[in-house]
Parts: sequence; C-alpha cells; structure tokens
Amino acid sequence: MDFKPSLLADLGATNARFAISIDGKTYRDSLELKISEYDSMESLCQGYLELIDLKGLKRAVIGVAAPVIADSVSFVNCDLEFSQSKLQSSLFSEGLRVVNDLTLQAHAVNFLKDDELEVIGARLPYLEGPKILVSPGTGLGMAGIIKEEVVSTEAGHLNIPAKIKKEDLDLIIDVFRRKTGRMPTYEDFLSGKGLNFFYRVLSGQEECQLSNEEILLNYNTDSICLEVKDSMNYLYAAYLRYIALAWGALGGVYLVGSITNSLLSDIDNNEFRNIFEDSDTMKGLLRVTSIYRVKPQDLGFRGALKLTRDF
Repeated sequence: MDFKPSLLADLGATNARFAISIDGKTYRDSLELKISEYDSMESLCQGYLELIDLKGLKRAVIGVAAPVIADSVSFVNCDLEFSQSKLQSSLFSEGLRVVNDLTLQAHAVNFLKDDELEVIGARLPYLEGPKILVSPGTGLGMAGIIKEEVVSTEAGHLNIPAKIKKEDLDLIIDVFRRKTGRMPTYEDFLSGKGLNFFYRVLSGQEECQLSNEEILLNYNTDSICLEVKDSMNYLYAAYLRYIALAWGALGGVYLVGSITNSLLSDIDNNEFRNIFEDSDTMKGLLRVTSIYRVKPQDLGFRGALKLTRDF
C-alpha cells in the first residue's frame, strides 16, 4: 500500500516541533513553534502547514505532553486542550494518532545505535528486559518499553519521600511543603520550574534573576548554581533508582532532553551511579542496570515515523 504523506508533531508544554514525512522513512521541513503563540491545536497545526506552504496533507501522528485517555486531551503544564475527533474531522480526515509525548519518543528507543548512546558509568553487558525512557523538561516524562510495546506513564507525579539523604534537599522539601501545603512530586523538582525553585531556596532570594539555561551553565562561576546542579543530579539519580526497580529495567535506563544534557555534563559519572545503586536490598540488580544518555534530539520524529508506518 502506498504511504500517505503525514504530519509528525512532538509537543511539549512550551514548544511544538513539527515535520512532515513523504515516504514513512525520513522527515523534512522541521520547525519549532511556541505553543503560547497559538490559541488552539488546530491553529498550531495549521500554522505550521502554512509556514511550509503545504496543502492537502490529511494524516498526522502527534505526541502531546498530556495523558491520552479519552477523546478530550488536556495538557498538564500549559493551557492547551483539544478534541481528537474534532481535530481529525477538521484537518486530518485520512488518519490521526495521538499519544503521550514520551510514548512517541519511546517508540524510537529500540532502534538506537550504540554510537548514539553515552554510557553513564562503566559499560555493562547487555541484558534483556524492560527499558525506561526519562526526560525532564517543563515537566517530567517517563515511558516504559517492554519488547515492542510502549507503555505511557505519569510517574513524574509520584511524591518525593519526606526525608532524603542530602541536607540541601531536605531543606528544599521543607520550604516547598510550607509554601504549598503538600509534598512535592518529582516533577515539581526535576523540571524547569524545579531549577528556579532550587536556586531561590539555596540562595535565600525571593526571585531568581537567572534563566534556567543560565543556572545550568554557570556552575563553574556561581556556587549556588553548582549547589543546584549537585542537588538536582542527586535527586535525578535517586528517582531513576526507584523507577528502575519498579520496572525491573534490566534492558536499561535511557535519559533524553536538554536538561538531561546540561545536568550530566562535566559530572562524576561514577558518583551518579553510586547514588543510583544506593539500595540496601537491591544493589545487585541496580549494579547490572545500564544508564544511557541519548545523544540524538529527534526521538519524537523517529518515533512518529514508526507509528506512521503502523496505521
């Protein structure tokens, strides 16, 4: 059967990345748009198609930073909501598939090549078993991969334990509880908003004058930025430990995204692994679980290409 040209879209809570595929094997005309500059999903998709001056495309695969459990889809960290059936009727009459954004990216994990992965710590023998993909961003995404099946989750919304083996984090948790009246989730901290909150608490300032990018880049010249990075990495490794144990992720833990790249740059990989393996009862399992940083930044498009061929 002939492949029908398709829109590929990977939407976080801040940016929407678009491309098209003509053959189901490659993509082209990739652009990134600001979600806040559009008032609906229809206008966002139509805006991209107008920018590349393409008419007649009636098929799409879209990943969204939201749970996809019904016709109506509401984003968690931005003001965007749409109906899948209405979007299909108005723009994509030849086919529409909507999945969680990390689910979309996870469909590409099994096809990654060795040279597209950076091993965190020692290279371990490859083991068969479930894999997990984790991406901190505006929120905290996580998806599981069991053989060829991808499982969407909202594991970023798990609560952080009341006490953690790091003094700075205990302080940050206590401040968060006093300000909000609830326990923080991992997404509250392992995200862009978490970077800003960590800096304000550790510096004692009411407002943070630095952007998230500056916080992550200035660790060599700003001692507070270094404290933020160290505390974030400690929490990141601890979160991966919990999720790896819950999933029995012997197939590996895969980390992706710009915040991941910045957090893991210029760090002691062995220390990160030591935190990850810090379990009194399951150290043996964690020691044989590989952690990888995914180098390519187009997993969403790669996953979308796979899904375009499947429906």
